[in-house]
Amino acid sequence: MSEFSRERGRPRGAGATADRTRETAPAGKRAPGNAGAPGERRGTSAQGRERRSGKREGTPGGTSLKEVVAEIDRDILRLLLRRHNLLERMRGGKPRLDAAEEKFLREAWQKAVSRVSRDADLSGRFFALMQDAAFLPRPAAEDQEADARGADAAPAVERREAFNLAPPRKPLELSLRSPLACREARAWLFLAAASGQPLRLAPCLMNDPLVDLLKALNPMGAAVTREQDAVIARAAEPLGCPDKVLYLGDSIWNLFLLLAFYVGRPSRAKFLGETELKLADLSSTRRFLPQLGARFINVIPRSSGLPARLECSGIVPGRVDLPPDVPGELGAALLLAAPFWEREFTLGLAGHPQRERVIAFALPLLQAAAVSVAERDGAVSVRPGVPVLPLEPALPMDAGLAAFLLSLPMPLGGDVRLEGAWPSGPDADAAWELLRALGVPVEASPARGGTVGVKLEAPRRAARLSTVPPATLARLSGRLAPLPLALAACAALGGAEADAPATVLEALRCPPELAADFFSAAGLVLAGDALRPGPELQDGGKPFVGPAWNAPSPAWALALALAACARPGRCHGLRLGNPGVLTALYPGFWALYNALPRPVPRRRDGAEEAPSAREHRRIRTAMVAVLPPEHEAEE
Repeated sequence: MSEFSRERGRPRGAGATADRTRETAPAGKRAPGNAGAPGERRGTSAQGRERRSGKREGTPGGTSLKEVVAEIDRDILRLLLRRHNLLERMRGGKPRLDAAEEKFLREAWQKAVSRVSRDADLSGRFFALMQDAAFLPRPAAEDQEADARGADAAPAVERREAFNLAPPRKPLELSLRSPLACREARAWLFLAAASGQPLRLAPCLMNDPLVDLLKALNPMGAAVTREQDAVIARAAEPLGCPDKVLYLGDSIWNLFLLLAFYVGRPSRAKFLGETELKLADLSSTRRFLPQLGARFINVIPRSSGLPARLECSGIVPGRVDLPPDVPGELGAALLLAAPFWEREFTLGLAGHPQRERVIAFALPLLQAAAVSVAERDGAVSVRPGVPVLPLEPALPMDAGLAAFLLSLPMPLGGDVRLEGAWPSGPDADAAWELLRALGVPVEASPARGGTVGVKLEAPRRAARLSTVPPATLARLSGRLAPLPLALAACAALGGAEADAPATVLEALRCPPELAADFFSAAGLVLAGDALRPGPELQDGGKPFVGPAWNAPSPAWALALALAACARPGRCHGLRLGNPGVLTALYPGFWALYNALPRPVPRRRDGAEEAPSAREHRRIRTAMVAVLPPEHEAEE
């Protein structure tokens, strides 16, 4: 799966709630806002309602089965909230739970599950989700009223507002430096740390994946720091392979970079990560690494993700073919780490579905670092040698983020200019073809280091995805798959023709349920192949406010933000429940979005200009300095 689609960013400390639950309440009393097991609290469980009403579930005049299941789900959610508050108390302000305590909870959960189910997802993945679940903070009004009325009073009900997306419907005047590619930035940072050479990358997209890699490289002996929007690697000893526990955040690209570096020499390490890496299916990687003389061991039984231990012999064969089920990111990481190995290494990619993407990413980067690399018949050969890195390598713009910014004139009209070089590769080429196929006249200019722009006198209307070549849609990775659906939503909200047939969703590898949820959050209905506004947006109805939607990835949050630009006049806005999923990847996006249609880019992503050094002035005079006479001391 694509790196962008796996990196579901999460803001630091998101969902950390102060534990206000009264867990020491007397027996028979419940803390407000939390519930015990289903059936414990009177008036809450479905069984209690049945006993009081005398009506059976699913019978005429009684409670329907779907209502009972929905109530049970709400009880489970209350228990999860109570569990979350207790975990916050156990952590005591630390970012993670102690290993011994987490092991105890995991083993107790697996023992309980084994008595009722043999589902590995229930015993493993469900526990990981419970450990990392995030909840909204308790509303202030609820706290005040609960404290005033006592612990036994029912808490006040207050709707927690989501992030409202309602930019002005005015033509754009947007000119800024495009967000630079984060994967390339981390690749250059890895090469600089591994070779011990100085390097400076600016302006960087200072997001969570880049910061997590920076923190993981320093314990290995690197000298990398961040200064405002720049990442600086200072001259130091080449990177070593210490036997350490390395924290990698939520990025699978960070994992594969360090894993590939350790593989080349006798070493061992332990990797930790957040929810995405805990739930990642790394079984194909585990089966492949023995061909490289390494062993990848999952620490948690019946788990296929992190935490995991890596044990490497350092004996790497001269050629290895990458199996089709192994992620292409691992192949690219092996090629970047191969110059630091003892012998020439050849990676066969002929049968891999991501062969073009891996070659387009790794070869230009290695060639720019003066590494001897050659590609022939779908196999890439890398000779060992110390790379020669430029002091300030040029980074292309991030195709996934830049394509969404270039799409803004379609619902709003106006002019968008992004400074930077458009990247190469199947993903970027497919995004370029998609925009042009839907009538967005994107153009590139090589002047002044490169500029990519779009200018539309009026908003573009129709967006029939059935007219886009299926090959173009199939080449879009996970970080760009929501873009065509967002453009179709913009056309439908504007009253123009738009469609999203099942063949398009299949080419985009997008589940129909996910597409339906996105269209529903935008106030649209997919009827057959046609996309139309829902009944709430029809003429004569009440003003519409979109339901709060939690985007599953940064790309889907961008898609909803783009669709909100085309909302009709009767729509007060579309609501996003988790804006932090995008902030962790693109920290400055919401400030830019809220300042439309004419945002003023801040200096270096908000970095203030450093005050100039104070000049020391020398005062010259024509007068001669004369010391005052000294009085002789009397004897």
